[in-house]
Amino acid sequence: IHERLVGSEMCIRDRCIERYPGLMPMTPAASATRSAALRAVVLVLIGSIGVQVATALAYGLFADIGVIGTSTLRMVISAIIMIAIFRPSLSAPSARAWIGILLFGISMAGSNILLYLAIDRIPMGIATTIDFLGPCLVALAASRHLREGLLALLAFAGVALIAGLGGPLDGLGVLFAALAGAAFALYTLLAARIGKSESSMQNLALSVAVGAVLTLPFSIPAIPRVEPVHWLPLVLSALLGTTLAFTVDTLAGKLTSARVIGVLFAFDPTLATLIGAVWLGQDLTLPALLGIGMVIAAGAGIVWFAGKRENETAEGVDRMKPIESFEVERKYEVADDSAMPDAAAFSAAGLRLGASERIELEAHYFDTPDLALAARRFAVRMRRGGKDEGWHLKEKGEGGTRELHWPLSESMPQGLCDELAARVSPSTAASVAPIAILRTVRVITRVGDASGLDAVELADDRVDATNRLTGSNQIWREWEAELLPGGSEAHLDLIEPLLVTAGAKRVEGTSKIQRTMRG
Repeated sequence: IHERLVGSEMCIRDRCIERYPGLMPMTPAASATRSAALRAVVLVLIGSIGVQVATALAYGLFADIGVIGTSTLRMVISAIIMIAIFRPSLSAPSARAWIGILLFGISMAGSNILLYLAIDRIPMGIATTIDFLGPCLVALAASRHLREGLLALLAFAGVALIAGLGGPLDGLGVLFAALAGAAFALYTLLAARIGKSESSMQNLALSVAVGAVLTLPFSIPAIPRVEPVHWLPLVLSALLGTTLAFTVDTLAGKLTSARVIGVLFAFDPTLATLIGAVWLGQDLTLPALLGIGMVIAAGAGIVWFAGKRENETAEGVDRMKPIESFEVERKYEVADDSAMPDAAAFSAAGLRLGASERIELEAHYFDTPDLALAARRFAVRMRRGGKDEGWHLKEKGEGGTRELHWPLSESMPQGLCDELAARVSPSTAASVAPIAILRTVRVITRVGDASGLDAVELADDRVDATNRLTGSNQIWREWEAELLPGGSEAHLDLIEPLLVTAGAKRVEGTSKIQRTMRG
């Protein structure tokens, strides 16, 4: 009776939507994206307030410490604070990650120094407006719809009104501001990239350290000019304008795109005007108030359309057919201090050990409260990180695991729901909920044979698993050997003695989620 009622309800809903498309509800993915964009607005706003207050504090130090000295000392202080908080490891980032870290540090140092040099020569509002051209151009270049480009232009027009462009300007000051804008554009792009990296806060701390090291030739000579009375505003300026601002910008980059962040950075010149009025007693003109309204309208539009676009994307994901694969793997229990066999051991067995790659995975598993899917040998998960990031429906069978894979989205794809309804029942499919979270630090190494074929992917996993039904937590280490296309059981048979000699014990039929739910 329940299934027939559910079917009737869905039929009525679908007919209503077909006749009145405006009744289509926002998908959970769209709602989540809009919420994420709103959180990004709050974060960027906090960062902008910090930057402008810090600039006001730093401005009073220019005469005694110098423009460049003030800027670079702030960077050094912030680097010390962030390294102490986030404790980054120099060996953890990959070579590709280091490129982003170095560029991010260069953009930070360049943006700060060049903007301060501009502010020393031209009015702060005009310098900040020219500086905003950088992220504004990023937003324009990344726009995929006319409305998004128009919103970026609206934000810039609002900033122009706020600054009140006009009057004689120092040419060198304008050049410094333009160069600061170029550095700010690079910063905008990299804030999103670093924010979405596996160890975003650690990578951010390394980037600030890079900026501090690059500016040491300027900061060291400035130290003798720092009097005791200067340290408090200098440290506060570093905390607000560098540590806080860089942190919240990177967190915003985790939530949304460089295009959205580029528009939201319009808060900087807007808040510069407001703080100038409150702190420095500058008047707010009618054009400035109009400009503030335009910037707010542009930011609201970006948030709204971010959710709308994700709604369309989620519907597209729902219509996609899954990718099907078949996994053949062997699992091994291993002590926490065990060492993986080295290249010489694999070579003696006629195998070739490739380079290693470290990735971080976060998997959310779903089932009914009574684990009805597990009883039928099914597992549903949404995993972030790795080459197969996305939604998975896994079915254990003889000889391996059949897997269906959908792209990553915030809500469970309709295709996956349909598969569950067909394989179990509609009522069971409708009642699945999160049951566990598994966070895994994985080191992947490919193993090949003498012919040059990559036959096996060897994974060294350190797992931190939480059973959401009981609240229990487990931490363990395990090794996995999974066949790659072209590999065979013979390759697994060659590898197994090497792993056993290193202290591993083969485990039959127990997956990570099974171990989590039994604990």
